[in-house]
Amino acid sequence: MRRPRARSYKGLIAICCTAWIAANGRVSAQAGRLVLTESGRHVMPGHILVRGGALSPRGDASLFWSGDTVWVASTRHAEARAVCPERIRAPLGAAFVSTPAAGGAPVIEIIDGGMAGADEPRIIRFSDDQCRATAWTGPDPSLPAARDAAGWVSASGTDRGGSDGIPTTRVSLVRDGGTPFSASSVDLPIAWSDSVAISVSSGPNGIIVSSRQFPFAWSAAADGSDRTPAGRIPAGNETYYASDPWIGTGVFALDSGFVQVLADLASDRRHLVFYDSSGAFRRRRVIDVPFGILDTSPYRRQLLAVRRTDRVEILTYEWTWQPPRARD
Repeated sequence: MRRPRARSYKGLIAICCTAWIAANGRVSAQAGRLVLTESGRHVMPGHILVRGGALSPRGDASLFWSGDTVWVASTRHAEARAVCPERIRAPLGAAFVSTPAAGGAPVIEIIDGGMAGADEPRIIRFSDDQCRATAWTGPDPSLPAARDAAGWVSASGTDRGGSDGIPTTRVSLVRDGGTPFSASSVDLPIAWSDSVAISVSSGPNGIIVSSRQFPFAWSAAADGSDRTPAGRIPAGNETYYASDPWIGTGVFALDSGFVQVLADLASDRRHLVFYDSSGAFRRRRVIDVPFGILDTSPYRRQLLAVRRTDRVEILTYEWTWQPPRARD
């Protein structure tokens, strides 16, 4: 069956939710709509399966990748070009990096898994139109990974018994050099068969690790910090989400909390779940568009997304908060 086209609203998407604003050191609630205004678009062939994306520190470019290619695109121009196509075989993650040696200019860093049984995993750096490869020194590169200002962080899970008899997975975060990312690991209340059930993303103050299965628990861990916001879907939703093939596709930071995208694998329906800055569940909104978030930049109020109809669109949005309409 042919999928319906996503409706166009002249580059605007309004999502009703609750904005949580920090005022005088305290968190207070303000009802509002999250309004996304499109600032960039890149159209790709429909057969491409986008696996991840990243925004540049300056907000003027984006990265996104499939199983065999990484593209870099300017927000202001429609063209996207492949990064180091002669060197990259199986990209597992990519990020913009600013280094003093490059005078603060963006450097693209890519984890390349190589070809099975042939190449060793590598870090490929692209700078000044040059591609340089070094050996990957971290854990299994196929583990979910994200990059913060200090380097790459990988997440892996091991099953163990919980105090109430319910299996629990302890997710450990490790830097690429093998050192622990944070003082304590993250417990998520679900039994996993492998690390494919974990998603990670980078936030302004650390790494966000989340479950791809109900109850879609997540935690935002910061290296050296004892404050770890954490959240999960309320338990009363268990019957609903167990009856359909829902999967969590990641949790991302907003300027006023966090947003989580849940995808119904049997349709184009997506649930956007909003949490406040401490991880408390606030609201869920439903959209019937094959839409996913790839990255956010809370300080710039910028969001990178992918939308799939009969083609693949990589979209950059700027967001604002507006008072709700009466019918909201």
